[in-house]
Amino acid sequence: MKKLVNPPIIEKTVREHGITGEYEVNIFECSATEMKKLLDGKYHNVLSFPLDRDTTYPDGILRLGDIVICKDELDKEFLAHHGCLHLLGIHHE
Repeated sequence: MKKLVNPPIIEKTVREHGITGEYEVNIFECSATEMKKLLDGKYHNVLSFPLDRDTTYPDGILRLGDIVICKDELDKEFLAHHGCLHLLGIHHE
């Protein structure tokens, strides 16, 4: 699994949803095989692992959680945005 640099869409998404201070979102890229291991054999192109937003860390940074994107997907920026929305508690039906 490889850690990616956050695309600008993460900053835009976080700020549009009311986060004003320092925050942290980790984005990782992995193979389809690794993605399936994370999901007991099922495949998704993006996964989000949110952290408790009510937790106050001593350094004052709001840690939203981690996003994992399959490296075989073409539109990683869209998937990062989608994953970030899930970290912010916005889910689809």
